[in-house]
Amino acid sequence: MTDDQRLGSPPIEPLSEAAWARVERGVWSALDAERPAGSPSPGPRRWWMVAAPLAAAAAIAVVLIAVRRPPAALDEPSRVVTGAAPSSVLFGDSHIELDAATALVMRHEAEHPTVTLERGAAWFTVAPRVSRPAFIVRAGDAMVRVVGTRFRVLRSEERIAVEVDHGLVDVNFRGSEVAIGAGQRWSSDVPRRIIPAAAAPPAVEPAPPVPATAAPDVPAAPPDAVPAPARPHRPAHPGSPAHPAAGSADARPEPEPGARPAAPPVDPDRAEYDRLAALEVTSPGDALDGYRKLARGTSRWAAPALFAAARLAVDRRDARAETLLGIYLQRFPTGANAADARQLLARLRSDKRDRP
Repeated sequence: MTDDQRLGSPPIEPLSEAAWARVERGVWSALDAERPAGSPSPGPRRWWMVAAPLAAAAAIAVVLIAVRRPPAALDEPSRVVTGAAPSSVLFGDSHIELDAATALVMRHEAEHPTVTLERGAAWFTVAPRVSRPAFIVRAGDAMVRVVGTRFRVLRSEERIAVEVDHGLVDVNFRGSEVAIGAGQRWSSDVPRRIIPAAAAPPAVEPAPPVPATAAPDVPAAPPDAVPAPARPHRPAHPGSPAHPAAGSADARPEPEPGARPAAPPVDPDRAEYDRLAALEVTSPGDALDGYRKLARGTSRWAAPALFAAARLAVDRRDARAETLLGIYLQRFPTGANAADARQLLARLRSDKRDRP
């Protein structure tokens, strides 16, 4: 027996973060160099110029997954509760905007991403599911089934309401199912009736009027009395931008009672993600390229964009699908779509083995 046999194989030193970054840049570059679907095939003399980047990308992805992949994370439920202010959260490639005083639980049920709304209300923006399991929202006795849309669900004790901004959702309520389209609203109060969203009553009932307190008797002004001019309010620091003088061009009127507060500034990455999700229907190739570009960033939309690119590549039978799934699992091993990514990757490898 030789010394090498007694000592065994030498240990493999893990890649450093800098080395991993260089390898990942190489994988992205190899993906960029691949020929898009539908372009003419290269001549026989140059086949090796296309095959080399493909082989290198596949080999790198296999090595990275085998060497650096951490143990699979358990798909545990995640509960989100808001206080006095609204908030938002990502669930895979879906975006959820929660109202104040709202509680919900996110989990996967039989491969379906599922949200249970315990109380409150939330807007859901769900990217097209295509061949993936439907997105489901449960609220009391109602179940909302979605394949790609933007809609709102409200729950107040056992009262449920669903409003659709665009797309189509199916609501199953106590054994009866109804389809709700864009600009429509459904309520458990009248489950067999669908009304326009604009005609829906407000979600929060107005507070009862406060009774006026007794005031001392004041003599009425004579009919010909001229009212005194209103005394303008003077800010603490006249001329300051934060406190413009009353009557000036910069003065802002007080908001009317019941008026909705101004919407917060739009996140550009979120706006780009929503644009790409809508683009999938008409131009899936451009949407895939846009997802990949957004995934290279460091914002919170990088993870859902990368999974959306991988999922779209699987749906289009794009050769880059397996590599994109491997990159997602490497970068986001505990991401919200990690379970879906592993399932898609296993299906791709199974199909590859079954091919003659």
